[in-house]
Amino acid sequence: MWRKMITIGTLAGVVAGGSAAGRIHPVRRGDTLEAIGRRYGVDMRALAAANNLRDPDRLPAGTNLSIPAPRPALPRPAVTTAPARPAARPSSAGALRPPAPSSSGAPRTPARPPGRPGAMRDSVVRMPPAVLAAARTSPRIPVPLDRVGLRPAFLRFSQMAGVPSDLAMALAWQESGWQRSKVSSTRAVGVMQLMPDTVDFVSTSLLGTAPLDPADPVANIRMGTRFLRYLLDSHGGNLDRALASYYQGLRSVRERGPLEETQRFVANVKALRGRL
Repeated sequence: MWRKMITIGTLAGVVAGGSAAGRIHPVRRGDTLEAIGRRYGVDMRALAAANNLRDPDRLPAGTNLSIPAPRPALPRPAVTTAPARPAARPSSAGALRPPAPSSSGAPRTPARPPGRPGAMRDSVVRMPPAVLAAARTSPRIPVPLDRVGLRPAFLRFSQMAGVPSDLAMALAWQESGWQRSKVSSTRAVGVMQLMPDTVDFVSTSLLGTAPLDPADPVANIRMGTRFLRYLLDSHGGNLDRALASYYQGLRSVRERGPLEETQRFVANVKALRGRL
């Protein structure tokens, strides 16, 4: 039930240092134009035009990309005293969660609007109230004593990544039952069943650290929650497709859609929310 279907070898994102115009970026395996543009503050379309790329989705490893100068930021509009618009009604996929406060207590900087390349949105899709109500009336799952101590790590890193903690805990339970020593037949490791490519991508590109140890359950949860946030952003906050990509792989879901086995996985994760 916890078997990964494919290796996530097509992840966006290992990015080189530097941000000034005129720099050359050597493409590494797994790089995407969006991630490179985000690193240098350059629109991916401008990056594609500057390098005459006909297919921005294909970046051969070893290619050197010329980084154009970023466009100057537009001046901010003057602040008016007009009342703020009421929040949009929740769609059938669920309501959007407002930005969580930072660890310092100060509010987070508002996210850029969806649709802009490289935007990191601070809102994620919640479960519909009816589904959450059903989960609350379902029997809670008893977590073994040797695993219940992982709950604070889920709470901490879910808040840091901006994802609902009950979603992260449900995903990890579906993947491994919170077993820190579990290794799948496809080499997915630990509590959140992270593949080797995922560990490298999340550590270096999303967290900006040296590769973390997936056998360490706290590091595993840190990477898994941040990767879940990345998938939510990649799908514009669509919860079902983000969970499907966690199991099936981002490119596979984009090209083929969720497979039947993947759909069962997504349904199981959603049914576990609020029960741990």
